[in-house]
Amino acid sequence: MPTEYYRFDDNYFVVVGAELFCLGNSMISLINFTSCYRDNIALDSICCTINDGDLVAIVGPNGAGKSTLLKALMQQITPTAGEVCLGKYTMKDIAYLPQSSHIDRNFPITVAEFVSAGTWRRSSFWRCFSQQESNHMAQALETVQLSGMETRQISELSGGQFQRMLFARMLLQDAQILLLDEPFAAIDAQTSEDLMTVIKRCQQQGKTVIAVMHDLSLVARYFPTTILIATQLVASGDTKTVLQSHYLQQAGYQAYLTPCFDKIQSLSTLSPIAMDAQQECGHD
Repeated sequence: MPTEYYRFDDNYFVVVGAELFCLGNSMISLINFTSCYRDNIALDSICCTINDGDLVAIVGPNGAGKSTLLKALMQQITPTAGEVCLGKYTMKDIAYLPQSSHIDRNFPITVAEFVSAGTWRRSSFWRCFSQQESNHMAQALETVQLSGMETRQISELSGGQFQRMLFARMLLQDAQILLLDEPFAAIDAQTSEDLMTVIKRCQQQGKTVIAVMHDLSLVARYFPTTILIATQLVASGDTKTVLQSHYLQQAGYQAYLTPCFDKIQSLSTLSPIAMDAQQECGHD
């Protein structure tokens, strides 16, 4: 039976059993969120809540709706039913790190020019770049270990360097909510570890981090909270619980996944069972 939510005076309440709980307005909530792509359902009655300062992984097989869920949080898609509640936050509080494959790497622009786009909400595209913003950019590049590469063309960067550059632009936005779409795809293990350190540091600063993840071994190691979807919500909450084999199988992963959390190895090489949504929706 779907969870029922009620709204009163800009706060959300949920009934669990015979008790009424206030969600408040400082948390991010998807409330019976449904989104259709043409005649196909991309997300179906998703209900979940993310607390301030959480480090959350969104996982699921291809076509499960993971990237669509990020778009919902950014309010880039209109729900067929339900809604997204950002609580006390607005879109100005959100920074987005897209998949690197969605960016034209041959565009003639330098690393500094690309990263500086992270300041546009504060300085706009038509104002001079202040010394303070220059210092912030230098700090962001140092954080991702790209100092000294400001004048390089982005087409000259390796895959790992390109991903570090995306992180630098995101850091420069100085947003409270960070949305990352497969931030570790197609990069080496050392770069993944370095950028995971950046993510952990952001969380320690009180930021909320929500990442679409493919490698469940990284999720198991670093993410305290996980949302598992397969068009519908399969499970959410403590990662140790969500990554149990019966939930993974329910989501569409192969049946031979280990039920023991401590023995979870990299599952990124496994072939998830083909989801109907992958064929029907043509994305995620």
